[in-house]
Amino acid sequence: MKFSDCALLALASLREKRGRTLGAVLGVIIAVVALSLALGIGESFQRAFREQIEKTLAATSVYVISSVGLTDADLAYYKSIYGVKDAFGITFRNVKLVDPSGVKTAILVAIEPKWLPEFIGVRSLEDFIEEGSCDINGLGVIVSSELWKDPQTGRKLRDVGETLSVQILEGKVSQVTLFIVGLAKGAGGIRGPSLNPENSIYIEPEAFFIYIAKKRVYNMIVIIVKDSKYIKTVEREVRAISPPYARVFSPAVMISQVSIFVTALQTILGVISSVGVGVTALWVFDSMTISVIQRTKEIGILKAIGFRSRDILLLFLTEATFISIIGSISGVVIAMLLSSLIRIPVFGYALKAIITPTTILISIILPILANLLASLIPARRAASLDPVRALRYE
Repeated sequence: MKFSDCALLALASLREKRGRTLGAVLGVIIAVVALSLALGIGESFQRAFREQIEKTLAATSVYVISSVGLTDADLAYYKSIYGVKDAFGITFRNVKLVDPSGVKTAILVAIEPKWLPEFIGVRSLEDFIEEGSCDINGLGVIVSSELWKDPQTGRKLRDVGETLSVQILEGKVSQVTLFIVGLAKGAGGIRGPSLNPENSIYIEPEAFFIYIAKKRVYNMIVIIVKDSKYIKTVEREVRAISPPYARVFSPAVMISQVSIFVTALQTILGVISSVGVGVTALWVFDSMTISVIQRTKEIGILKAIGFRSRDILLLFLTEATFISIIGSISGVVIAMLLSSLIRIPVFGYALKAIITPTTILISIILPILANLLASLIPARRAASLDPVRALRYE
């Protein structure tokens, strides 16, 4: 039997039992929509994670932290390591300040302005500033969002041009008056050890060492590597030349672990959604089994006029294929429409499902394979029917 004849017979059979056919197609559509959106959300979360990492130094950096302090000599050593692009030091002090809502603790961070965007995770200082200037020369400082506005009401607590008296909780200098030159936007970025970018005051290192610390030492040095392939080599060398009291680590390991978790999460979402494909396959199996019973005499007639067993098998498998193709394509189209309309909050991100060609391929092929497998048993049963007994069947 020609495939075209088989296809025409399969379509005629599906039209004849259109109620059951529509039910099976609807089941496939629901399963495919769920699967496509789940895979799309997983892909969206993967991309959001990568974009956030790419905005920071975390993927290509090594951190050296010391409670005793690191010097400019240490900084020069780190810069001379092969594979290192640059390095910079950061010093911070815990401080207290008083605002209309009461006494607050904050972190005074001394960092060179040119490194602040990468450290916070923004493209430029202009993107980091809500109001005012990004020029933090002298005692001019940038104040983070939680310090200049009430997190609950959004009410402004401080403004550009105001003075800011802070009490230093460490060191010899007990109090210093700073000038607010900029108000920072809320930013995620790196939340390194003892640092919270939403609760920090940023000051120029030179002013910090002159007026506050009186001694030029860094609590942290961030080493920027030219390429991620040098991370392990640079980290090993940094450990070898760092002071014994320094702690060395690379966020790349943590990022790798999180990437594995994100991939696993995407896989779990896909597997859970694939349950719908399995349920649909059972539906197709039940529908085909009933169809074989109801069409027993028809099968006997087809065999009597010359149809072979493999022709009957192909006929039923073609019906299942048509149901799967129609349902899968319709489901993917609906999923693509929904993906442009729906935003799903996941881990602080409002994610839109990203339907990639791979997602489309999986969402179409998986239901077809599952339904063909489910319909194989009833199709083989139909193909093995004895034509004489089939003709006598009532």
